[in-house]
This record gives sequence, C-alpha cells and structure tokens, in this order.
Amino acid sequence: MTILGGCEFPDGLLYFVERTQMTWVRLEGDTVLVGLTDPAQTRAGKVLHVRIKAAGTARERGKPLATVESGKWAGPVMSPVSGVVSEPNPEVEKDPTLLNTDPYGKGWIARLKVTHPDEVNDLLRGEAALAKFREILERDNIHCVRCQS
Repeated sequence: MTILGGCEFPDGLLYFVERTQMTWVRLEGDTVLVGLTDPAQTRAGKVLHVRIKAAGTARERGKPLATVESGKWAGPVMSPVSGVVSEPNPEVEKDPTLLNTDPYGKGWIARLKVTHPDEVNDLLRGEAALAKFREILERDNIHCVRCQS
C-alpha cells in the first residue's frame, strides 16, 4: 500500500485516470472489479446515492457505468474498459457511503466481463499511476479523508 497526501493506493491495482475520472480496476481473469479511488471519493464528499447499470448492460470504455450523487457533486462514473456488467454491487446501492468508508473493499461498484482485453493495457499501474496521482493531488490540493456513514 502506498499513501500519498493521505490517500491510499493499494498494490496490484490498475487505474483509469482521465479528466476528473479516477477509478481503480482489479483483474479477475476475464472480468474486472471497478471502484472509486480514495481521491475520487474524497472529491465527491459523502455519497448519498449510487445508481449502477444493471447486469447484462454493455458499456464502452469512457461511457457511464454508474451515477454517484453526494452533497457536493453528482455525475457519472465512467467505465475504465469496455465490457458487460456481470454484477453491480447491491451493497453499495443499499449503503452508498461504502464508497467513502471502504472504497477498495466493500465499496466496489461493479464487476465487468471485459470485451476488449487490449484496453487493460491502457490503464495506469505501479509507478506510472503513482506519478499521475501525485500530480493530481498537488495540482488540486487534495488530501484524502474518509467520510463516516
């Protein structure tokens, strides 16, 4: 685990970082687990509502996978790779604050069956991901905090 600016970045994850989108990806064979990064949940603030695309929904990379609403922000969570939603996280839909309190654990958003495996190679990993996050955290003056439910 690496900590930058109070933000946690677990080892072994891949990251989709484009504009304001910051999601993590955990490879699981031909599927991926997707969630919000610590900086993303901090930016959003306490999450009040999450709507995730239903199982069977095809998503292209960069298209909305879910919608998140907080007291300070409402907007889409973009899919980091093209795929079909195989499992939205029902626990997050019941308790959206899991995105804040456990973003890399119980707060995952969806599991996708990857349809374009080559897109995984475009995700950031290791030192390249940390360098990008270091830049974003400094530029936007982000220091991560975990909202309580």
